[in-house]
Amino acid sequence: MNRESKNMWNDEPFERLITAYLSGNATAEERLELEKRVNESRERRRRYLEFVNLWQITHPAFDPEGIDLAGAGQRIMKKISNPPPLRRLWRWWQRIAAIALIPLLLLFACLIAVGDRTDIYRETEYRELQSSCGTLSQIDLPDGSKVWLNGGSKLKYPLKFRPTERRVFLEGEGYFEVRSDRGNPFVVHTALMTLTATGTSFNIEAFAADSLTAVTMAGGVVDVAFGNAAPVTLNGGDRLVYNSRTSKGTLAKTEPYRWYAWKDGQMIFRNDPLQYVFKRLEHTFNVEIVVRDRELAGEPYRASFEDESLNEILRLLEMSAPIRFVRLRRTRTADNRYEKQRIEVYRRTSAKRN
Repeated sequence: MNRESKNMWNDEPFERLITAYLSGNATAEERLELEKRVNESRERRRRYLEFVNLWQITHPAFDPEGIDLAGAGQRIMKKISNPPPLRRLWRWWQRIAAIALIPLLLLFACLIAVGDRTDIYRETEYRELQSSCGTLSQIDLPDGSKVWLNGGSKLKYPLKFRPTERRVFLEGEGYFEVRSDRGNPFVVHTALMTLTATGTSFNIEAFAADSLTAVTMAGGVVDVAFGNAAPVTLNGGDRLVYNSRTSKGTLAKTEPYRWYAWKDGQMIFRNDPLQYVFKRLEHTFNVEIVVRDRELAGEPYRASFEDESLNEILRLLEMSAPIRFVRLRRTRTADNRYEKQRIEVYRRTSAKRN
């Protein structure tokens, strides 16, 4: 047995939390703490399941001691010594067998019910909504909070929030307006990050294909944690960007609206690298843009677009930056679909700036 396993078996606070929950005496804080500990490691979860099995056996729905097996046996022996008809004797033996099997059946049912569950309280019914590329979606959550999904994004949320928590899962980009409820924290999970809020508004960028995950605060306060790192508190106007390649984050003050203006059909760039501009266009219009000049990708760009088409934006970019675009022919896949439109970007050395 390794050191972690030994510590698990001697973890009295952990066992007290389990006992309080199973006996129905756990507070809301204790339930949250129990769920956190159970999900910390596979060894701790195994210990929890073993404890539940033992509890179910030692606290059955009926009292096994109330079954008088000895008395029943004496009555059977008395019947045998004074033989009854064969059919009557057979019925008595069936009763004894049924009484003996009840504890075993109860144990078997407990193992099936508990052993495979991923939710230590109850199964939760979730809904998953995906916003197609080039479109925006607005979602009203069960608690009254609102979420705007950018193109190519997904949100998974329960049809009904549990007591003491409001938990959702995001892939892509979403703007959240969270209804204030300090007793029931609102938690957003992405592939790399966990954000906890009570009542505030913020924007999250967490596309699976991007190495950068960002949180921009429109107002209020949230706690953000990446992996097992300690959470960082963000306030209104803060922008936190985490790079999964370097495992480093940067925190700075910003003009918040320009990072979530997309929900109002706008794209606002304020001296942002052209590479970021192209990434925004990719997510919004479901295209692939490849920059063939590394230095060009880092050049700053300043502009605002509102409800323009992709062709209009590319034309304006060519007018205001030393670049030219080459559209490649779209190819058809084996299942008779077309691949994404691929656009290559080159430096235009003789460009005239307007």
